[in-house]
Amino acid sequence: MGGSEEPRVAFPRHRPRRLRSTPALRKLVAETSVEPRHLVLPMFVADGIDEPRDIASMPGVVQHTRESLRRAAADAVAAGVGGLMLFGVPREEDKDATGSAGVAEDGILNVALRDLAKDLGDDTVLMA
Repeated sequence: MGGSEEPRVAFPRHRPRRLRSTPALRKLVAETSVEPRHLVLPMFVADGIDEPRDIASMPGVVQHTRESLRRAAADAVAAGVGGLMLFGVPREEDKDATGSAGVAEDGILNVALRDLAKDLGDDTVLMA
């Protein structure tokens, strides 16, 4: 056995492209990866509650107080979540037919957004 022999390889020299022949097949076999940085966490903050409250129709999801929202958001960012989608739940007496509590400067949504922007800075993307 001389040093001029070509090493034997265990993989084919030619890669067949049969799985790429149509757009439907390419879509079916495409590689994907889901990582925390690709995810957006929906978070709810309610005005006028003293402690987080379960949302019956969404097991494991709660309406946060401002303080519990701040802690949960910091935990989510530390876990690598890419963004936070914030939903405000105003008090019943603040609701009206035009939804003005959603755009009020002192409304729960805008106050919570300012809290999180101050706490988290540019560490995540905040959406509302």
